[in-house]
Amino acid sequence: MSTQKEEVTSLFEACQPRSDVIDGTLEEEQFAANLATVAHEPDEAAPVYWDAAEFFETTYPTEGLTTLLSNLSGRFLAAEDRETHGYKSSILCLDTTFGGGKTHDLIASYHLANSPTDIGNLSKFIDKNELATEYLDAVSDGLDANSAVFVGGHVDARSARSSRNDPKAPDTNTMWGEIAYQLFGLDGYREIEDYDRDRQAPGQNTLKDLLEQSDQPSVVLIDEIAEYLEDASTLEVGGATLASQTVSFMKSLLETAAQVDSLTVIYSIADSAFKEEAEEVRGLVDELDAVVQRQQKVITPTGETEVGAVLQHRLFDEIDTDVAATVSEQYFHFYDEAPRQFPQEVSEDSYRSKLEREYPFHPTVLETLTEKIDTIPDFQRTRGALKLLGRAIHYLWNHQPGEYDRHFLRLYDLTPADDAPDGSIRATLNESLFEFVDLSAAVTADIYTRDGTAHAQLEDQKWTEKGIPALGSHITTTVLWNSLAFGEQASGIARRGLNEAVAHPDVTFDHYDNALKNLGGDDMNVACYYLYDEDQIRFKAEPNLIRIIDQRIQNTSEEQARSRFEARLEREVGSGGFNVEMFAEEPADVADDGSSPTLSIMHMLTAPVQTERGRETEVPDKIQELYEKTAAKHGGTIQSRSYKNYVLFLAPDSELLENAVDQATRLEAIEDLREDSQQTADLSDEQLQELRDREDEARGLLGESVRNVYRHLFYVEDDGLTHVTITSVDAGGGTKLVDAVRTTLEDMNRIIRDDDQPKGKVWFEQKLWQSQKRRMTTADLETQFARKPGLPYLLSTKPLRKTIARMVSDYEYAYWDSATKTAYWNAQSQPDNWQHDAPLPDSPDVTTSITDSQVKIGDEYELFGSIEDLLDQHADEIRPPELTECANCGKDLPPQSTHKLCEECRSKPAECDDCGEEVEGKTKADEPVLCEDCKTGPGGTWNKSTGSMSAKRAFSEIRGHAVSQAGSDATPGINSLIVQIEGDQPFKHGSFVAQRSPVKSRSESITVDLDYKSRAEMGNGEATFNANFTGPLDAFTTLNQSPEGFSDRAGGNQKVKLSFKFQMDEPEAIDGDEDDVLVQLGDELDGTNITVRAQAGGPTNIEGDDS
Repeated sequence: MSTQKEEVTSLFEACQPRSDVIDGTLEEEQFAANLATVAHEPDEAAPVYWDAAEFFETTYPTEGLTTLLSNLSGRFLAAEDRETHGYKSSILCLDTTFGGGKTHDLIASYHLANSPTDIGNLSKFIDKNELATEYLDAVSDGLDANSAVFVGGHVDARSARSSRNDPKAPDTNTMWGEIAYQLFGLDGYREIEDYDRDRQAPGQNTLKDLLEQSDQPSVVLIDEIAEYLEDASTLEVGGATLASQTVSFMKSLLETAAQVDSLTVIYSIADSAFKEEAEEVRGLVDELDAVVQRQQKVITPTGETEVGAVLQHRLFDEIDTDVAATVSEQYFHFYDEAPRQFPQEVSEDSYRSKLEREYPFHPTVLETLTEKIDTIPDFQRTRGALKLLGRAIHYLWNHQPGEYDRHFLRLYDLTPADDAPDGSIRATLNESLFEFVDLSAAVTADIYTRDGTAHAQLEDQKWTEKGIPALGSHITTTVLWNSLAFGEQASGIARRGLNEAVAHPDVTFDHYDNALKNLGGDDMNVACYYLYDEDQIRFKAEPNLIRIIDQRIQNTSEEQARSRFEARLEREVGSGGFNVEMFAEEPADVADDGSSPTLSIMHMLTAPVQTERGRETEVPDKIQELYEKTAAKHGGTIQSRSYKNYVLFLAPDSELLENAVDQATRLEAIEDLREDSQQTADLSDEQLQELRDREDEARGLLGESVRNVYRHLFYVEDDGLTHVTITSVDAGGGTKLVDAVRTTLEDMNRIIRDDDQPKGKVWFEQKLWQSQKRRMTTADLETQFARKPGLPYLLSTKPLRKTIARMVSDYEYAYWDSATKTAYWNAQSQPDNWQHDAPLPDSPDVTTSITDSQVKIGDEYELFGSIEDLLDQHADEIRPPELTECANCGKDLPPQSTHKLCEECRSKPAECDDCGEEVEGKTKADEPVLCEDCKTGPGGTWNKSTGSMSAKRAFSEIRGHAVSQAGSDATPGINSLIVQIEGDQPFKHGSFVAQRSPVKSRSESITVDLDYKSRAEMGNGEATFNANFTGPLDAFTTLNQSPEGFSDRAGGNQKVKLSFKFQMDEPEAIDGDEDDVLVQLGDELDGTNITVRAQAGGPTNIEGDDS
């Protein structure tokens, strides 16, 4: 703008401060005007107050002061019957806010009465030159006014004596006694001594008599009357108090002054800490009659527009008014053309006049001091402003900036950098202003320290090195003074006001904006702890918690943040089913383990995953390397990985990673702040609680972020690694990463669950069994899951054990337990390579049923393709059956006999199992056998025996055999069925079978045989238990004790034969209908772990059913 290019006279050239201001010798006491000290102890008062000449030399003639002195001069002349020039008010009231110049005016009145000839150029302080001349002439002719000074705060209710230096002064008790003595000496005191002793207020006539003791005019100066009344209210006088008597005296005194020309009363009322008493004095005046009220004149010592002039006069010897006009004009246009908003007042023509009138003070300086700082209790407007601005001028003139011109004294010149121990701005802040709004911590942290480390000073460095003013200090100091207002509503400054207060024509507004943003948190290196940029910009006593946290975040290193992230990641991984490997980097870090799958959690810097919509996610190179290669140890030989199917990789999302690290940084910063006792000492209880809440929130957000970041799972399919995104992480933290991986894989059927049904034969032989082998250890079967790409993950061995048990129970496989030397086999057929007469199932080392709990995983446990394959390998380890009794006649058998029949019975002819007829060419050693007739039967019969197997399978095989024997055109029937219960708990299972509906409904056709033998070592010897039962089904179901309990408790061996024999009167059809006994039994016992042997027979075609 054009005004920026014009030469503007510098502040330092246009103004010359008083020497004591520049020197800093403007003493503290010079701001402490005290009427009582001037009047009664002048030696203790500063010369600027007790010396009339010096006092008036430094006093600015405000309108209120000239009105006051003009009236007082007129009253003195009236007492001499001289011309008063219209000034005749006998009661003068200085009614203003506390510290508004009243004391100064009272001292001026005192000097006018006692030292009028010492006042240089009295006409400057009197409205009319004629009046000033008339008064001085009267003084020359002998006018010598009497004066009395009563200051309420200088005395107390029990002693009104004002002067300690007057040896003649009586010990007065009351205001009236003291005033009488000061006006007329001891003679005057004796006039009302009795009233003083009795503390009874004298009336008007007594006061008039007192005034007749002198023909000279008298003036009574009363200050701080409210404070005195408050003290006097505690002293009882008769049935009243001294306060009420004093009010009565004041009324009489004012009424007397209204009636007598020789008496003038000047009193002040201040709204200080004694508001009730002040109002009482005001009420007293209101009660006076109209004549008296007309004699009173209320005077405001310093008007609102005069404060600047008072300050200018006291602090400067010279101010170039022409420069003031020029600078004001140029700044007015500067504000008008600036690209920022300002308060409405700035655009009005009156603002131009205000700039000129208050020069060299910028209007915002006086406005802040008189409207905001003045709200602080005990701050005296004019006196306080004089003190602060005197120090500001002293500091500025002794620290003049060289890089730019100064045109006004600004609010930021009241800098806490002026930090001398006594009398400095910093001392004033600490000793008085901060008593109500304590911003000392804000100053130290954010505005100024001697070592230059306050945030504003750090911001200053960015600008001053470019020749730009110290914007950080300018802004923060301006905000500081606006923040000192007493009351939340008054505190702070709007952005428009700040623009007005700091703007300089040579500095662009963008610089100010940037500096404020930096201080407000854009640059955490300089962000202010106590600065709040809200509707109003302000400093607060409590630090800005968000700002402090943000700065801690700024100062938290990446390494700290990553460590925090990694620590939280390890907590969020969890466990269950997978071997977890954290931060694998080399092939040796991921073991080549076939026993359980390994989930490698990749480091955030090693394998971050980038995704792009519409494109397949690529496998990171490091993950591909770890998938393909392994090593036994670090530095060892790199080899191809064998168990590739059992390596999975969980990697972070690169886009989400930054936010997660930010969360880690925030939590690290908050915890660091919590542990900083020095800084947390500045926080309020509410802020400490907020800090704890933010810590909890940050901890939760970090956990959630970590779980969300690690979302890329790489697992093995048939053709190598493939990618899937896990999405099942619980935001509340209940789900760990391992849980999420497991859920994702389960949803894809890539995990065999413990409660899954055992796999079938086709799946088993295609996926696990190596067809070229006759045997595999269970450990080999387990590692198949790890070797073969795409197989589901086996997180526990239970599903595999269940499948192995099924292969043995339902199919031809056989299982060998090397630890116990036990073979498990379903005994469907007698193996050809069993070299003993007794059946293989009868061997104590053979079990014809198996459960998953009996299957073990390891190299010593083997699964064979058939029982023959097992016997080829382990026949020598299987003991033949230990037979002791002949199965036919019951005779004892020879020791170590391998035959179930004795020699005699073995040679006897065999009997047909069906009709009982002898079979030629066969002996009992060859049973079971059928005769030729039964083999063909009348019209054809069928017979079928099964080995030990599941009930469902046994009945299915019998039914299949019967149907195959009958052919497609016939319906087979069944007239006999023997079901022998096998397994470890035959009695328990038999009891269960007896309760099934297909059995109960045929109870009349069923006979139950039970032969139970058990032997165990108990106590000192062998214990045996035998039980036999033969009878109908109904009788069997009444048995309520299980003989198996003996064997279970004794830990012995048992041999049990329990069979259900069905003998139908008429053959039942085997037709697959709901009445088919074989279908019914198979359905009822399907899903149970009951193992049976079954034998059945019947006609191949039921008579009459031929089609």
